[in-house]
Amino acid sequence: MPDPTNPSAPPSVGPSRGSLPPGAEFAGRFVLRRLVGRGSMGKVYEAERLADGAVVALKLTTLGRGDARARRRFEREAEAASKIESPHISRSLDSGEDAATGMAWIAFELARGPTLDVYVRARPDLPLAVAARLLAGVGDALAAAHRAGVVHRDLKPENLRVEERAGEPHLLVLDFGIAKEFAGLDISATAPGLGTPLWVAPEQSREGYVAAPSADVWAFGLIAFFILTGRLYWRHAEDASSLADLALELMRSPLEPASVRARALGVRRPLPPGFDAWFVRAVNRDPAARFVDGAEASRALATVLSPPSDRGGPVVERPWWFLLLLIATLVGAGFALSRIIRGH
Repeated sequence: MPDPTNPSAPPSVGPSRGSLPPGAEFAGRFVLRRLVGRGSMGKVYEAERLADGAVVALKLTTLGRGDARARRRFEREAEAASKIESPHISRSLDSGEDAATGMAWIAFELARGPTLDVYVRARPDLPLAVAARLLAGVGDALAAAHRAGVVHRDLKPENLRVEERAGEPHLLVLDFGIAKEFAGLDISATAPGLGTPLWVAPEQSREGYVAAPSADVWAFGLIAFFILTGRLYWRHAEDASSLADLALELMRSPLEPASVRARALGVRRPLPPGFDAWFVRAVNRDPAARFVDGAEASRALATVLSPPSDRGGPVVERPWWFLLLLIATLVGAGFALSRIIRGH
């Protein structure tokens, strides 16, 4: 509310759990510009840092004062996010807690582009070179996170943003290692230990699950399918099916090869050769059968998506009759050449 002793001062943030007004000062360090996102863990604002005028993404959440475990987890994961070194990570810049409201906060590098979901759906004929560039960004971010001992656990298109840098799309991954702990229970929200159901690895729903890089590989595989086809892999995700049908598909239904599923979903453009084999190693219900981490998965995918010239030229398969025709042509040419030689 406004300070009655100083009408020109920005309003301070009160204890309300609703959206905070533009122009409000928060924690004595930021001025909020606008609400830019909502998640299961809280809200994200575009904010100006008072110390230097830098514009940041400020994530706010209310942690119960007596919940020491959740509070420490929040702090530890904010610290971990700041240690990941990749140009494809929205870096954690600072974090703390506002004593007046009890709201914990993290300041992130501001990602200005649309989410990957919006970006891909607006481009139904996304060139393969652009898709490869975006996926290389996801892979680089995962490899860096896994080297730092951090598992995202909620990788999905809504947590990825695409900026234009020097005329090229540049992908940024958000929310490393934080969203897992702050829950909603619907199909689009992050549940404790589960992540977002459409993208989460099945083992994360099991009691006693310990976070491992292979869980992010599962989501990476589904995101690769989405970028290359513009469609979600799950048949029941975009139609009028019940949540029960979708849950059964997520947990039990056979996992079809990516190319088979793409055709069933009406995707006309063929997937790159070799993608089916990559996909079956990424999206496998057995974690031990997957790529071990983001680095291994990214290297393998780069080979699949590289231009044929970079792989030593395309391998062209010829039908059997073509080989017979080639042999007959060579024999006939040899016979004609021998007659010419004898005639001389």
